[in-house]
Amino acid sequence: MSMLGAAALAAVVLVSPENGARVATLPPAQKAVLAKETPDARRAAASCCTSGPWRVSAPLVLKWRATAGETGSWKIRIGKSPDLASGEDSWIFFFDIKPDADGVYSYEVPRANLELGRRYWWRVWSNVKCAKWSCGAATGPNGCACGATGPAPASAVGTFVTEDVPPRWIAIEGRTKNIRDLGGWRTQDGRRVRQGMAFRGEALNDNSVNGEVIGRNRLTFEDAAYMTKTLGIRTDLDLRTKREISTMTQSPLGPDVAFIHCSAPAYKEIFTPEGMKVMAENFRVFCDAKNYPVFFHCIGGADRTGSLAYVLNGVLGVSRADLERDWESTFYPEVPDVVVNNTGKPFINGTYWRSSRHFDDGFAKYAVPGDTLRDRIERYLLACGVTKEEIAKVREIMVGE
Repeated sequence: MSMLGAAALAAVVLVSPENGARVATLPPAQKAVLAKETPDARRAAASCCTSGPWRVSAPLVLKWRATAGETGSWKIRIGKSPDLASGEDSWIFFFDIKPDADGVYSYEVPRANLELGRRYWWRVWSNVKCAKWSCGAATGPNGCACGATGPAPASAVGTFVTEDVPPRWIAIEGRTKNIRDLGGWRTQDGRRVRQGMAFRGEALNDNSVNGEVIGRNRLTFEDAAYMTKTLGIRTDLDLRTKREISTMTQSPLGPDVAFIHCSAPAYKEIFTPEGMKVMAENFRVFCDAKNYPVFFHCIGGADRTGSLAYVLNGVLGVSRADLERDWESTFYPEVPDVVVNNTGKPFINGTYWRSSRHFDDGFAKYAVPGDTLRDRIERYLLACGVTKEEIAKVREIMVGE
């Protein structure tokens, strides 16, 4: 039989995720903790599961069978449209994958970083080579380059849906960790904060050791390409102090990414006159659609970053309970308010932290009977000098259906 005939008879069969299956985006330990209703319950659950894993997404494992003797190298395509033709789709190539004892091929997609509550489509090809010795091209969906060999054996197009459980973690190869999408959380009116618009995380380079020399880059070349091309980052908002960044004037992501430095306080300090001035400056970064997607960070992506994230998602209408979950996710399994100083009280960065007490106390000054946390945060931002029009613009950009 000719290679063309063999290809026509070949059958690559997808095994899992089964067609239409729901795929987890968080490991079981994280989901179990986040499902708890109170900070104390989540803290207790996290402390019982110290092995985690934490601050990572669940792996995406794809499996298939080669029922007519097809062999690799194998090629997989995953996309957001059923025809797998959109520019949003990603190609994955790999070689020499061996089946298990049952004849099933298995591949764990590195850094899948899937969106939450999203339908994806996928397909597998046996990436065979053309038999004509003078060609040697890989056979693709439409055949090889010279036409001597027909289309490569391929599976049908399968589909799966990711679970709708925030946070959405973003993994890269380098030393910058604790990266997650600000989006994915539900608002008080049942809508969702848009994914892929704003990302919070650790710094992209180390702090300066002396305030004079810029800290070492934490990214690989592939990381920078992924963040600028796949995530599409346009703005790097750095919340660190001048000493921490030294003489930086350019983002580690490159000259095409706008670098904005605006040193920010955290927790109760955001309610001081200086803290409110800085909050207005940083909030206005999110008022301009041209700045998106935005990556904002301090050094660890916890306190200064967490305080800005609390205000941003809070004014969009995310519940207090979910704002706490997002803040706590940085620290599981050890939330900082179990660390005590010599007074026996919870202690973090010079301030006492117990759940959202600092935020509750600060935003309480802007409360009126019967309002919501979103209303209080809006009045706080107005007191910072932000306008109603600017707040409305951020909501328009950041909140979807």
